[in-house]
Amino acid sequence: MEVDVALVPQAARTAGAGALIVIDEIRASTTITTLLDLGCGDLFVVGALAAARRLGRETGSILVGERHALRPPGFDFDNSPSLLSRAGVRGRSIVLSTTNGTAVLRRLRRADQVLVGCIRNARACAAAAVRLAEAAEDARRGGGIGVVCAGREGRFVLEDAVAAGVIVGRIVEVLGGRGMEPRLTDAAKAAVHLRASYPDLLTALLASDGGRALREIGQEEDTPFCAEEDASTTVPILRDGSPMRVVRLDA
Repeated sequence: MEVDVALVPQAARTAGAGALIVIDEIRASTTITTLLDLGCGDLFVVGALAAARRLGRETGSILVGERHALRPPGFDFDNSPSLLSRAGVRGRSIVLSTTNGTAVLRRLRRADQVLVGCIRNARACAAAAVRLAEAAEDARRGGGIGVVCAGREGRFVLEDAVAAGVIVGRIVEVLGGRGMEPRLTDAAKAAVHLRASYPDLLTALLASDGGRALREIGQEEDTPFCAEEDASTTVPILRDGSPMRVVRLDA
């Protein structure tokens, strides 16, 4: 089974992929996973801020999001997963709009199976991607796995690549447990080696552009929250439509 990593979103290949995993480690992927952990009902993914505000009014949803790491005017919360985990949003309907993560999800919305991955759900996401890829292979639709780094406005960011390395490592473990040999592309190998170059995940995220941005806006507590490995068993999956939703994939 081939495992590829798109280190920037423009490099994403949907052909031959039985499952895609989108990563916006700091912070959309972690936020989405956290909101589903909290049992939030409808989790709508919207691109434009005006559309998000309109949908929020129509559905009575809480508005969550950011533009360039800051809460947009009229939004209830910014994109802080640690803040949302204790903000009393459990079970509520959410409209989410972010600079990079939701934009990449919209870009890939036509792909067959699009998961949302991060360090917190790495093991669960890897196992789910393998199951979906195997099912696609059995159906002769192509059974590879593609990991797509959201980046920042189309540019490479360290935190997404490190998280990709974590998830690829988990995929290798899952496939090995099934007696299968993964075929890692050069980009997938690079992500694994990049993750291994840091003594721990918190150090990697603190060194990243995203970690620096969180320090600048005074939300440093999000960095250790994002760096917690396998803290969640939730696997978000994109459901295309108008509007798009992200739901929890059934085990």
